[in-house]
Amino acid sequence: MKSACEEENEMRLESKIALVTGAGGGLGGATAIRFAAEGAKVVCSDLDLAKAEKTVAIIGSRGGTAIAHACDVADAAQCNAQVAETVKHFDRLDILVNSAGVSLHRLALETGIEDWNRVLNINLTGSFFTAQAAASAMLKNGGGRIIQIGSISGQRGNMGGVAYGASKAAVMHICKVLATELSGQGIMVNAIAPGPIETGLSTHGPSRKRNYNERIPVGKYGSAEAVANAALFLASDECEWTTGTILNVDGGYGAQGVSYDPEEISL
Repeated sequence: MKSACEEENEMRLESKIALVTGAGGGLGGATAIRFAAEGAKVVCSDLDLAKAEKTVAIIGSRGGTAIAHACDVADAAQCNAQVAETVKHFDRLDILVNSAGVSLHRLALETGIEDWNRVLNINLTGSFFTAQAAASAMLKNGGGRIIQIGSISGQRGNMGGVAYGASKAAVMHICKVLATELSGQGIMVNAIAPGPIETGLSTHGPSRKRNYNERIPVGKYGSAEAVANAALFLASDECEWTTGTILNVDGGYGAQGVSYDPEEISL
C-alpha cells in the first residue's frame, strides 16, 4: 500500500499520451498544460500552429513534454492524420480531449447555410471523426479515455445559439453513444459542459456578463483551469467506472431555478 506522501507526490497521468485539440489557447490550452503538469506527454493540436507552439513552449518551460500539430478538424482526413501523427511520435494514444471549436451568435432566422455548415463541420463532424480515429488507436492499447467538450448551450435554448447549441447537443449525444459502444472494451467516454467562461470563444459584453453573473449561484464566471481540472479526473485512472456522463462545470448555472430575496421566501 502506498503511503499518503507517495500518493500526494504521484503524477496522475504519468507516462500517458494525450492528444488535445484546440490546444492553442482557452480550454484546450489550459487542459494541455494541466495534463503535462501531471506527467502526460501531450500533442497540442490547433488550426493555428503558432498558437499550439506557444502552448508547447509553456509546457516545456515547466519541464513537460509536448509537440505541436496543425489540424483543421473540419477536414476528416486531417482528423485521422492528427491521431496517426500522435501514434507515430509516441507509439500509442491514451487520452483524447476534443476541445477544438468555433462559436456563432446569430438568430435562427438569420443563420445561413454557410454559417450552419461551418459550425457543424468544426464542432460536430471534427469532434466525431477525431474520436473515431482515437478510439481505433486506443483499442490497440486495451483502452483509453475520450473527453468531449460540449456546452451548457447544448442543454438550453439560448437566443442566437441555434447552430452552436445544436452542434454541442450533438457532441454530447455522441459521447453517450460512444460510451455505450466502447466502454466494455476499456474506453471511457465522457463530456464536459462548461458554463460561462471567458475564453476566445466567449467574450461577453457588459450586459450579458451582468446577466450571467446574476444567474450563476457561485456568483462569478468560471476559468479555463476549472474545466482542465474536471478533464484531469475524466482522463485519469480514477475514472474507471464513470462513462457516458455529461459533467456540467458551470458554477451551478444549469441547476438554478427561480431565485428570491431570502427575506421573501416565506411570504
